[in-house]
Amino acid sequence: MKKRFVVDINVLFSALMSGKDLYINAFTTFQFLLPDFALSELQKYQLLILEKTKLSPTDLQSFTLSLFEQVIVVPNMLVSNQSYLQAFELCKDIDEKDLTYIALAIEFDLPFITKDSILAEGVKQKGFQNIILLTDFLQEFTM
Repeated sequence: MKKRFVVDINVLFSALMSGKDLYINAFTTFQFLLPDFALSELQKYQLLILEKTKLSPTDLQSFTLSLFEQVIVVPNMLVSNQSYLQAFELCKDIDEKDLTYIALAIEFDLPFITKDSILAEGVKQKGFQNIILLTDFLQEFTM
């Protein structure tokens, strides 16, 4: 079984805009969980992704399908109220928009990969250590 991580939508945005093989390699090596609401975020910013990507439309389509083969979209109903409460306490004075990702990581006891260094530092100071910055993850993955 592949090692699993919770990933925030900004990580997917970075992957889709870059089109780098590094992301394909990471996504085929590991499995990533994403809360279901993140798909609406993806749709909301699809024009920006299309505008900023370094890939042709055909290549972007193939690249996106390759990435999403390793993404499990987790319905909100699978995350307990207890996990949400813990996540709320961790995120409430940092960035409440990220509490769903933290709740998912808590629920399934998985590391959470994010690009948000303020969030990462803030929740670490509150005792949540199961968070990895994308740059650190990619650096460790490529070693």
